[in-house]
Formats: sequence, structure tokens, C-alpha cells
Amino acid sequence: MGEIYGGHLAARYLKEVEGVDTVFTLSGGHIQRILDGFNDYSIRAIDVRHEQAAAMMAHAWSIYTGKPGVCLVTAGPGFTNSLTGVVNAYLDNAPLVVLSGRSPLRDDLKGSLQEMNQVDMIKPVVKWCGTCYETKRIPEYLAIAFTHAVEGRPGPVFLELPPDILNVKVAEESACIPVRASRKFKFHPDDEALKAAAALIDRAEKPVFVGGSGVLFSRCEVALAAFLEKTGMPFQLLNHSRGVLPDDHPLSIAEGGFTGIMLALTQADLIVSAGVRFNWQFQFGTLFPKAKLVRIDIDPCEIDRNRCADVGLCGDVGSVLTHLTPLVKKAEHSRWLTDLRQAGQAFNASELKLRETVSHPIHPIRLVAQLQKAVGEDA
Repeated sequence: MGEIYGGHLAARYLKEVEGVDTVFTLSGGHIQRILDGFNDYSIRAIDVRHEQAAAMMAHAWSIYTGKPGVCLVTAGPGFTNSLTGVVNAYLDNAPLVVLSGRSPLRDDLKGSLQEMNQVDMIKPVVKWCGTCYETKRIPEYLAIAFTHAVEGRPGPVFLELPPDILNVKVAEESACIPVRASRKFKFHPDDEALKAAAALIDRAEKPVFVGGSGVLFSRCEVALAAFLEKTGMPFQLLNHSRGVLPDDHPLSIAEGGFTGIMLALTQADLIVSAGVRFNWQFQFGTLFPKAKLVRIDIDPCEIDRNRCADVGLCGDVGSVLTHLTPLVKKAEHSRWLTDLRQAGQAFNASELKLRETVSHPIHPIRLVAQLQKAVGEDA
């Protein structure tokens, strides 16, 4: 085997181990060797005009492919320009991998070009951050970064790759390249918690299921459909989970919009929430003080946040539903579902009228409705 530049070693890991074929970037001197490596390993570099766009595009890529999005930025202003996008991914729980140049290690504290303490600046808004100090360890550090991005609650990670490790050649056999991509381990609650949740579900007369982005990250459409169809539970999917099941599903109350789900929550006697935060949109959990709550989340810190759960099920949403569904009884709540749909339609009557009313200039609601018809359900 021959020798390989550190930058090419990074590109090799991205392509051969993680299967990355697209990276969002804005070229810069500190990261040039990685960009050169992209040519060797057929990685498409989408070059943007501002690093914020690179981070946000990689964020979106991660949401809709189910794989970590990768952005590559140069040192100093390239790094700082990306911060808004990184914070957005952090608040959105998106598995974003940010690779950044930095000033050379040999010139630390000398006032090198674009020298700054990037790691401490970004630390509060990422799951993990670090600096690689040795060329042959680049694959090892990349593996650590990707693992942190996807494991447990997803989120952004940050890795600095200095030019004086990227521009150095090492023997290929000296670089330990992992043989498989980073994996997301799935876990589920203990049997007693699952049985307690099933008992609440079986007793409920007006249950509602509300799902958030954690449903999408779990890629659990089969398990979700099986659970809902067995329990007969009206549901609405919000945030990035919108579309995991179609809005016209027989149990969906999506037509009522956010107003409809708020109405449902205030009238429900049981709420099953999955991968959703009770933040300002839900008035911090104060909308449904009397309803029983079964809360599913991969992050244990979310289980009792803002509203204590009657039963907390900590784990991957799909795994939890797979284990919960056999424990619940077959049920139907057709009268409750009809009531919710009628109430939602009443709230939205004025909007529905505007969708069909011709006016000059066109009303924004009618414009959006016509666009929806034109682009189709899968857009």
C-alpha cells in the first residue's frame, strides 16, 4: 500500500465507510486538501455563497435522507458564518456533521491567519466537538463524530481538522479505518412501564396521539400505523413527522390544522405523545391538565419536561411502539374521531372559504391551496 494525504484520508472515510456522496461547502485554503480528496472518491461538493447555507442545506439533507448531513467550512469566518445553521440543527435534533478547518497546530497562540478558539465557541450548541491532532487518526475521529451525531437523540457535531494534519502523507496501513458505518442502537422501556401504558390506553375513551420529529428520525411508519390502527386512536403528526403517514389516513385529524390538535388535546382523556416537545406551541403542557399522559421519547430528560408523564416510555419511538402494540386491546373511537373532525372543520370554515374565493390580488391562502393542488401530495 502507498501513502495518502490526510485530506484524502478524510474523503475516503466519508465515502467508503459512511457512504457520504454529497457535502455542502464553501471552499477555503485551510480545507483545500479535503476538497481535492473529494475528486478522488467521487464526492459531490455543493459550493454555496455563505457557510450558513452550507449548514442549513446539510441539516435539511439529514432530515429527508435519514442519514447525517455533512458540511465543510474553512477556518475563522467560515466557521463563524456556519453557527446559525448549527444552532438551528441543535434545536431541531438533526444529525449534522460539521467539519471545519482551523489555523495550523504549529502556529497556535502566535496570531496565525484566522486563529480563534472555535471549539469553545461551538461547544454549547453541539452534542460533541473535538480537534484531530494526528493524520493517521482522522478516520477514528470521524467515526466518533458520526456516532455522536446519530446515537440517542440526534444532533450536530463538530470536528476541527488542522491543515498541518490534512497536508501530511501517512502510510495507508497506519490509518485504522473502521469497517462499518456508525450505527444507531435502539432500546425500549421495561415490561412494567409498557404494561402500565397499555392499561391507560385500554381505559381511554377519548385518546389522541401526537407525534413530533422523533417519529421521523425513528423511521417507524410501519410500527406507527400498526399501533394507531389497532387502538383506533385519532392522531396528528407535526414538525418533521408530517407525512410519515398521509394526512388523509382514516384516523388522521390533520385537516383541522394546529388549531384542531389544540382542541383535541384540551378535550382528550389520554394523550400519547411521541418524539415531541411540550414547548411554547403547546403552552408548555398547560393545555391538558386533566388528561392522562403517556410520553415516548428517546431522551429521558424530555419525559417529565414541563408536564409530568403518567407513564414515561424512554426509547426509540419505533421500538417502543413495536413492543407496546401487542399489549393493547383492539379498539375503535369513531364517534370521538368524527367529533374532532367536525370541530376542526368549524374552526377552519373561513379559511376553507378563502381557498375557493377568487379575488384580485389573489389571497395568500388561495394561492397556497392552488399550489398544493399543482405540486401533489408527495412534494
